[in-house]
Amino acid sequence: MGAMRFMSMRELQKSGGEIREALSNDGKVVITTAGKPTALMIQIGESDFEETLTLLNQVKLAKSIRAMRQEAAQNGLNNMSMEEIDAVIAQYREENVKRILDKE
Repeated sequence: MGAMRFMSMRELQKSGGEIREALSNDGKVVITTAGKPTALMIQIGESDFEETLTLLNQVKLAKSIRAMRQEAAQNGLNNMSMEEIDAVIAQYREENVKRILDKE
């Protein structure tokens, strides 16, 4: 497996053949905008299309969970007890019901 190919959006618009070649060689191409990675192209086949989409969705979910955990830790919420969590949920529900009733 060779070095990962980086390609700018401008290059992407001009060179479909190079993209196909890079995908064939390494299976992935990083797309950049202003020199920063913004997208990842990966080679897939018809037979593994659905599996690949499922795996990508799992990665996206894992990234979201990690971000939520980091935010909770930054806000000091990662060590809450179940009783504290239940109290916050109950308070939110009560405030939400009030908002709904006030609109009626």
